[in-house]
Amino acid sequence: MRRYLLPVSLAVLSFGVLLPGMLFYLAQSGDAASRITPDKSVTPTVKLQVQSAEPSPRTFDEKEALRISQAAIGNQLGDYSFKDRSGRTVRISDYRGKPLVISMIYTHCPIICATTTRSLSALKLSQAALGTDSFGVLTVGFDTESDTPEAMGDFAKRMDVNLSNWEFVSADRDTVKKLSKDLGFVFFPADEGGFNHITQTTFVDGRGKVYLHIYGEEFDNKTLLQPLKDLVYNIKTAEPGLVGLSNKVRLFCTVYDTKTGNYRVDYGYFYGIGMGFIVSFFIIWWIWYEHRRSPKRNRPGDV
Repeated sequence: MRRYLLPVSLAVLSFGVLLPGMLFYLAQSGDAASRITPDKSVTPTVKLQVQSAEPSPRTFDEKEALRISQAAIGNQLGDYSFKDRSGRTVRISDYRGKPLVISMIYTHCPIICATTTRSLSALKLSQAALGTDSFGVLTVGFDTESDTPEAMGDFAKRMDVNLSNWEFVSADRDTVKKLSKDLGFVFFPADEGGFNHITQTTFVDGRGKVYLHIYGEEFDNKTLLQPLKDLVYNIKTAEPGLVGLSNKVRLFCTVYDTKTGNYRVDYGYFYGIGMGFIVSFFIIWWIWYEHRRSPKRNRPGDV
């Protein structure tokens, strides 16, 4: 029976080391699969911006606005050009190869647009884990008469936005109309002033296609940051060679910290696997050593 001791020990130890990793991988795969369908990732809640209790001649149909918005998922954005706060030209193609977060606002919006923009400030919490240059943010003013580069600059200052990858831009009426159609963003002037509009934040993938919308002016950090992590993961892990492998390990170990509300890199899983292999090696060595030095090992007639 002694001759079977070493193989059995090896099998038991290997199973004990690899089983936690297998279960963790399956759990991660299942979680990723549950997020892969964009229109099931959030609870749709359409927010309406109205500046007066007086009814508008044109009624805002929330269900129809949501239908149009969801139908836009998968749309390819045109290569539109804008003017940033300093008058510099910014194009959609400038963001090819990395995710882009787009928010449509108007600067005279009294409450909702400002609240949405402040909520988007949580994006800075992902920079340490995902990288500052790994994604872009574009706040577009859709009131083409009032949302000039100067007005967008003033709005950014009021919102205290200081991220280098976040631009506040304006455009002409035709560009806003085409971009809104691509995004499924519904808005129209209200009779009493201002605009009625759906409040949505759009995630665009590295190819320039609409990936996901989230709705409302306030949302928890994970709702905002998880789609961004998914998009960055898909792009960075597709890189060839050791760079892609390194990105896979890093992004696999990027976890959401519920206490701080941001993502951080935690290599604890791989450390645990490594320590498990080291401990297993020493146990196997000890069993082999004891087996070799046993005085009964070479006894005649021992089976």
